[in-house]
Amino acid sequence: MTPGEQNLSLSELRRRIGRSQAEVALAIGTTQSGVSRLERQPDMLLSTLDEYVSAMGGRLRLLIEHPAVSAELAVLRREHDRREPDRREYRVIWQDPDSRSLVHVGWLVFTGDEFVFSYTDEARTRASFKPFPAFSTLDQIYRSPTLFPFFEARIASAADSGFEAVIDALGLSKEQATPAELLATSSSESPHDTIQVVPEPVEVPDGTLVRRFLVSGVRHVDEQRPERVSRAIERLKPGRELRVVPEPSNPTQPRALQLAAGRTVVGWVPTYLLDEIHNYLEKGRLLKFEVERANGSSVSWHLRLLCKLTVTPPNQGGEDEEDSPPA
Repeated sequence: MTPGEQNLSLSELRRRIGRSQAEVALAIGTTQSGVSRLERQPDMLLSTLDEYVSAMGGRLRLLIEHPAVSAELAVLRREHDRREPDRREYRVIWQDPDSRSLVHVGWLVFTGDEFVFSYTDEARTRASFKPFPAFSTLDQIYRSPTLFPFFEARIASAADSGFEAVIDALGLSKEQATPAELLATSSSESPHDTIQVVPEPVEVPDGTLVRRFLVSGVRHVDEQRPERVSRAIERLKPGRELRVVPEPSNPTQPRALQLAAGRTVVGWVPTYLLDEIHNYLEKGRLLKFEVERANGSSVSWHLRLLCKLTVTPPNQGGEDEEDSPPA
């Protein structure tokens, strides 16, 4: 933990993470004014603080420092405080056409019963960003029992002739291929698209983070012989571990990370995940990339390789600087 992060107020913590009071209120099940009061009160129950941190996708840890011992105190969580298993969260990322920087402008949440969209503080304060026509008011929270058409247009439809091939390539059954799951699994990159919908990783009870994504740029690994890469991918078996290879010489993205099976590069980590993964690496978290599903030439290039990323909990296999007690 750096000195500048030791004395954050709750509101400062929330702003750094990129959540608004309205978004936290939605996750906790209270009002925006209730969150405002919580952030100002000098004392609170541990369970309330745990709920607040969990609402922002974090995990509360208590570090005890004593001349005789330094230890982490277990935070017991009531069963009903845990999130619903159907809940999914997605960051809506916008690429600034001038700076080309990726900006987190919105949250899309599937609660299990409805879809909810809201803008971040960054979207509200960035002069170059204009609200999406489908969500024209920056301060409004939008709700729908079904996926908003703005996002539905980004996933395969059951009415499409190739729908069954797409869900098969993603390893989903028709029952599993819900809009929320398709949005979480089949997001792909396009040089002509300024919007990315990025699912938050799923956290399992031991603190391990898991996310699945389609490997980018498979078609462009070997422009002269793309069939060579295609054949290499077809031979990959589920569970095959992939190496991550930094590519600092990449002319457009010096932080690029390639994925390789043995000596064969099979694609790239999607651009929208680079900051997240570099952050894990800088903190010493152990990452495991493995094949979830490899598909043949019968599907589009962007569906060829589905990857699973597993991230160890902090301090398991590496020292997490941000969570470490000060020396």
